[in-house]
Amino acid sequence: MAIFDTSFVLILISIVFMSIAPSSTCLKLTDTEIKHLCSKTNNLGDCYKLLKSDPHTANVDARGLVEVSVDLASNKANKTHSLINSFVNTTHDSRLKNIYKLCSSNYNDIIRDLKGIKNYLHSGAYKNIHVQVKDASEEIKQCKKVFGGASSDHAHIKKKNKEFEFILSIVDVTSDNLNKK
Repeated sequence: MAIFDTSFVLILISIVFMSIAPSSTCLKLTDTEIKHLCSKTNNLGDCYKLLKSDPHTANVDARGLVEVSVDLASNKANKTHSLINSFVNTTHDSRLKNIYKLCSSNYNDIIRDLKGIKNYLHSGAYKNIHVQVKDASEEIKQCKKVFGGASSDHAHIKKKNKEFEFILSIVDVTSDNLNKK
């Protein structure tokens, strides 16, 4: 009788666990699926190459791909933020220093938004991710707008903004895919 009870409990626990685990995140994404998602960005080849550059991509499901794309975006945002801050500290041109400070503030908010995306991703609140992506997108637009008037761009922030915007588009596409599952 004890064996029956133990088996019954194990089966019950297995059923409960399977019902809790979202079915959309259980299947490893194929290269074809990743390419299809990348086709929704403005550069399929660069998107695919960037995602595949992370070794975690080899064994991810839809949720894992969002996490990889957010990590890539976070790394880019942190590097750009650090670069901008270094120029804030070394630039003697007060107008340019102000532009760097404004963009630094934007990137600070972007980093906060990306942390929010990770929190929503880990809590399963996938529908809230889009708001954070939109907020980060607005921040990058503000930095681009401020830098549009800069006559000098020794830090190549315009290029870095464009690169980050592209990675953010990957976050948007991968998270949108997760919401559809």
